[in-house]
Amino acid sequence: MTRANNISIDDFQGKKFADLRVLYPDELQRMRENVELLSVKANDPVIVEGQEGDYLYFVKSGQLRVNKYHAGLIYEVAAINQGDIFGEASVLYHSVAGAEVRAMDDTELYLVPADIIYEILASNEKFLRAITQTAERRSAASALAVNPAFSSLPMAVREVVLFNCKMVSIEKDEVVIKQGDYEPLYVFIILAGELRVEIKVGDDDRAPIEVARLVSGDEVGEISVVTGHPHIATVTACKATRVIAIKSSAIMAWSDRHSDFAYALYGQVYRKLHDTRTALISVIEDKQARDLTINQLPLLQAFKDSHEF
Repeated sequence: MTRANNISIDDFQGKKFADLRVLYPDELQRMRENVELLSVKANDPVIVEGQEGDYLYFVKSGQLRVNKYHAGLIYEVAAINQGDIFGEASVLYHSVAGAEVRAMDDTELYLVPADIIYEILASNEKFLRAITQTAERRSAASALAVNPAFSSLPMAVREVVLFNCKMVSIEKDEVVIKQGDYEPLYVFIILAGELRVEIKVGDDDRAPIEVARLVSGDEVGEISVVTGHPHIATVTACKATRVIAIKSSAIMAWSDRHSDFAYALYGQVYRKLHDTRTALISVIEDKQARDLTINQLPLLQAFKDSHEF
């Protein structure tokens, strides 16, 4: 790493880096006085998963790839290009890196020490908002990349998903999905928090049966999209939860265009219904449990025919 002592305005300012446009002149000057320049060879890692967040990185030239290790596999999360920043989540949340960042070709990076970033974040709300939005988009990209169904989509399609989805905050005890509701408007993927899945059996006064807890990276709402039936369970936030909401109509469109995604989605729903049946048969008869779960799933051939693949 070599220190960049004479960085011109053209090299390090809002014309090159959109996130710097919200800085006041003195804040930008504070960064320029402390910025360092790092040259990275193709295929070399810049950040390794679990690394401390000592810098905010600005891409001067080149391209990088974000890779996430999950369940023994490596998932490609996103590309980082000239003019982008990265490392923001570790700096913002005082946490270790949640993914690897590796250079795809020879790359030059500007590095601003985290303590300088903290000073500016404390006084510039617009910069804080910009960095927070970037961190949340990256978190959503990571959640999609490791999700059993969405990971089967090409990265370019996942980027379209992120562009068209919306971020939603859910309060503790708020109902996300209600059992029996017919219109599956959205599929949700959890970014942070926890959701409780419960099924009410019969019309008596028995308490609902809890069949699952869903955490970061899990999806919910997709069962009705695949089965075409009303929601089989009520889903409630156990605590404050943040999710991305994806329109069900978009899910169906991607199923028509990408057979790998359709198969993965079908398999994920089958596994969920099978696990739900297993949870229910400890309380109710197996036939009733089947009718509430796996008997609602269309046969694979019928599902294939409906999506013309």
